[in-house]
Amino acid sequence: MSTKSSLKSAKKTAKNEIESVLIKELNNVTAKFGPGSKKFKKSIEKSSKRLAKKLSKEIKIDESFFANESITDESKPNKDNAK
Repeated sequence: MSTKSSLKSAKKTAKNEIESVLIKELNNVTAKFGPGSKKFKKSIEKSSKRLAKKLSKEIKIDESFFANESITDESKPNKDNAK
């Protein structure tokens, strides 16, 4: 897997985790004040998704984390070279 696709995958994972935590925590806080409507819960989900997208764009993922992966991938024999 290339470094670029690994970074993209890591950002997507971060976005999904941020979104799920925001939804969970906001639902917990609002539940303390009483039951919420479907419309309100939908609004929380939509807003959490937008905020998670903005936050994940700002995250800087260290490329050196993926350097070890690329070294191990390059050391594997290529099928074309084996012939």
